[in-house]
Amino acid sequence: MQYVVMAEHAANLCPTGNAQTRAMLKEGVKHIPALAQKLGIEILTVRVFGPDHIIMMIAEASDIEAVRSFILESGLIQWNTTKVHATWSLEEALEKVEGLTPIFR
Repeated sequence: MQYVVMAEHAANLCPTGNAQTRAMLKEGVKHIPALAQKLGIEILTVRVFGPDHIIMMIAEASDIEAVRSFILESGLIQWNTTKVHATWSLEEALEKVEGLTPIFR
């Protein structure tokens, strides 16, 4: 299953202007591969939405609890509001839609 993690922080917590958050981020990034491996997560991409103070991670994991543990153990939760979304591929979504009876004609 693929999960999208959206992490959003306030400007005063942004690593661009907050020395403590910057230090946490720089130190934390070093430990991400080992933490992901320990939790059975494959991180597919991490993207930063520039000046919007949003970070997006796409990961594969066996269940949502592994992803939630990653958010907690990585410290991401300490300076971000986080949301985890389970996703389907477009093909999976189309297959699921076929099982529904349309409500508008």
